[in-house]
Amino acid sequence: MRLSQCLFLLLIFFFKGCNTTNTSLEPCYCHDEESSALLQFMQSFTINASASGLVGAYPKVSSWKPAQGGNNTCCCAWDGVECDEETGHVIGLNLRSSCLYGSINSNSSLFRLSHLQRLNLANNHFNYSQNPTSIRNFPRLTLLDLSASVFSGRVPSELSQN
Repeated sequence: MRLSQCLFLLLIFFFKGCNTTNTSLEPCYCHDEESSALLQFMQSFTINASASGLVGAYPKVSSWKPAQGGNNTCCCAWDGVECDEETGHVIGLNLRSSCLYGSINSNSSLFRLSHLQRLNLANNHFNYSQNPTSIRNFPRLTLLDLSASVFSGRVPSELSQN
């Protein structure tokens, strides 16, 4: 085979590889109602660097963007959000040290994430909010971290009954 033929074949393989879509990427199955709940939750807070005093703290929710102009954004790809690969339901939310400042009450959109298994809100400033009793809306919850998050009141008894 001549050099020109080899180069031609090499170019064909190169361009074919560049023009095909990556089939190994999983499609996003983020549920609209969960994406909406996350965006509402994010909008209920202000971002304040002093709300998370740890080195490396940054507002993870700043990567959360609503769909615009027909372009879907996948909440499963948002920083701090973990989804079940089969169902697309949000099962983990890690907003540790995310500079969140504000209050959480029992009707927060957060509590619409009924498939949540892990919730980490540590090292934020929730402005002495009462520990919400709506935590019972998470029957699958196996991990909860609210440390250094400026809550007040007793831990709901529902948490100790699992």
